[in-house]
Amino acid sequence: MNKLKLIVFLNLMFFQVGLLESLMTALIPEIIQSFQISYGLASTMPFAYYIAFTLLCIPAGIAASKYSARKMLFGGFMFVLTGILIFVIFLMYKTSVVSLFIIGSAAAIIQVTAVPLVRKTCGAENLAFHTTLNQLMFGAGAFLSPVIYSWLTSNMLDGRSFFPVNVLLHIVPEGFEWTSAYWIFLSLALSLTALVFFMRLPKHEKPDPSAKTENSAYKELFRNKYVILFFFSMVAYASCEQGIAAWMSKYFQDVHGLDPLTEGAFRLSLYWLLLIIGCFAGMFLLKFFESRKVLAVMTVCAIVSLILALYGGTEVSKIAFPMVAAFESVMWPVIMSLALNSVKKHHEVLSGFMFTASIGGALGPVIIGAMGDWLGLGTSLHYLFIPLLVVLSVAFWAKPTPCK
Repeated sequence: MNKLKLIVFLNLMFFQVGLLESLMTALIPEIIQSFQISYGLASTMPFAYYIAFTLLCIPAGIAASKYSARKMLFGGFMFVLTGILIFVIFLMYKTSVVSLFIIGSAAAIIQVTAVPLVRKTCGAENLAFHTTLNQLMFGAGAFLSPVIYSWLTSNMLDGRSFFPVNVLLHIVPEGFEWTSAYWIFLSLALSLTALVFFMRLPKHEKPDPSAKTENSAYKELFRNKYVILFFFSMVAYASCEQGIAAWMSKYFQDVHGLDPLTEGAFRLSLYWLLLIIGCFAGMFLLKFFESRKVLAVMTVCAIVSLILALYGGTEVSKIAFPMVAAFESVMWPVIMSLALNSVKKHHEVLSGFMFTASIGGALGPVIIGAMGDWLGLGTSLHYLFIPLLVVLSVAFWAKPTPCK
């Protein structure tokens, strides 16, 4: 029973991260309009989040090997609360960048701590399945985030009086109704912070004083060529996933003339919903087929879907762009599980290092945004084919994962 409770708790944490990460990208059209900034400056918002995530991953991995998971998770959620409050109180471009930097730091601490807990709870042979489940919950949060944002903002603009809209109308300044979802997500973060104290977590194994130092552990890991290859593959995946999430709504607005508050938010939600559906399909396939084969087929399908999204008409693009997420769904968890199962020890340190690959989530939107100011958003999105081809290569050089 405690194992089930812990699995639910860990998945709720990934759900929270998905809510916050997706909201950041859903708000980009509103941020451009409210703060009167360019594509390039708008891209610094996800860049701040992911650069913080990257900088904190390795320190978080080292800290997770020294301190208990309870302390690490409590610290992570305190960062979440601080970042959200800064965003909703100050409502300026510069403070928003600072806020997202803090939230990105929190996401690094939480996820780097959570993945080894998943491995301890479920076993190495089930890791690909459960990391895909974590991805599913992340996708569920990412799907609901634009839905909640659109629903709250629309009802606040209409002056509705039911709960919680009537409360938010007294809290959120006029003209910034698009920030209302952050107040709802703040309440979930408070609940998870409280749960950290009540959950029975796996016993923390204190490092042996005679054991190798973290520097030695990293040297040992870096001598494994597969660790480096997995890292760059995950950079590529994060670049593609967030490149689409950050710019899809704006692409529909600029190229197809669709409203970002309604149609754009809906397509972004559909993007994450299809990632959830893809996770279900991936979990099913991973029970019967070797993970590298699943990765190869799904990546080829993602490439085909991206071609249709960029070269099809409006109706085709409205379906094909979100469909990319369905095929992306297994990429991160499969690559992560292959990486962790490629070594026999130092999993906390390796988890921290592998999560630094999330810097791709900063690079993708920035590269596309910078190219978009120069060449146009439609042309710049062709960059996404490069990271997808890198991910496809994993299926050919990675070692097979252990079977149950």
